[in-house]
Amino acid sequence: MASISIPLSKTEMGKIRPIRIMHDLPKIADLVELCFKHNMDGEGKRYVQQMRRASQNAGFLNWASNSPPLTGYVWVEEKQIVGNISIVPFRKKGIVFLLANIAVHPDFRRRGIARLLTQKGMEHARQRRAESIWLQVEDDNPSAIKLYENLGFQTRARRTTWDAVSEPDPRKVVAQTIVTSRTAHFWEQQHRGLAQAYPEEITWYRMPDWEIFKPGLKYWLYRLFVESDVRQWVAQKDGKFQAALIWRYTRARRSPLWLASAPQADSETLASLLLHARLHLASQRRDFYIDYPAGELTEAFEAAGFASRRTLLWMRAES
Repeated sequence: MASISIPLSKTEMGKIRPIRIMHDLPKIADLVELCFKHNMDGEGKRYVQQMRRASQNAGFLNWASNSPPLTGYVWVEEKQIVGNISIVPFRKKGIVFLLANIAVHPDFRRRGIARLLTQKGMEHARQRRAESIWLQVEDDNPSAIKLYENLGFQTRARRTTWDAVSEPDPRKVVAQTIVTSRTAHFWEQQHRGLAQAYPEEITWYRMPDWEIFKPGLKYWLYRLFVESDVRQWVAQKDGKFQAALIWRYTRARRSPLWLASAPQADSETLASLLLHARLHLASQRRDFYIDYPAGELTEAFEAAGFASRRTLLWMRAES
């Protein structure tokens, strides 16, 4: 469905302005924290803290004032920032724009501010020849979903983030499951599973190029000298491929795992693979999580000590 452009009045236009990093960052941090505190995890809290610390760093602010990833707009009411939208460009087979941190102060909601900010973000992306425009919204926020649908966004994926919340119990590893390091023999099945769990349409968002995990000398050298620490495991049952799991080192405290599952894999086998990886990664002292299609492999994740943190709709509007 095409987006309908609604002209803004002079009064409305006067309330929207570009973010001024040198001045706005701490106020935006306060607004984001207020609007999303009900489900803000440790990563979200650290993000807000980083915004506040950055606002006190003159060198960073001077650089960030002209930095495209920190682009966005605010809605100002009585000299107070009561609305915000961040606009983040990603480059992968064209330019993709993510509209993020769409937040309106509770005292100023139901006045069309979120709609106008979203329209402004879409206009910004289209002027820069975006291939597509994306946003993410929680699946239990029907009013926001309806707003975005009316602006031309369509749901393209529904995904759940699973956090490892309990200590891995080695007694839950099923004896019939064989977990080993991934070998070249299993790459094709692993790659098919990755493509299914992480469709190409959404791999622009914080996902690696799966080719770097491919077997072969070239990719081994790349992992050795560029990625520094990459680990891959495969689970077999009755001699057949069941699933593969990838972890790679990052500096971030929250560390993703990527799971590729065969259609016939059962929950016990998948849980064994996840537990095996967590036990072997215990020394890393990381908070592990998995992003996966909503409603799939729920029993396996729960058996391996993961809990659902949130489910997001990934919505796309054409440029």
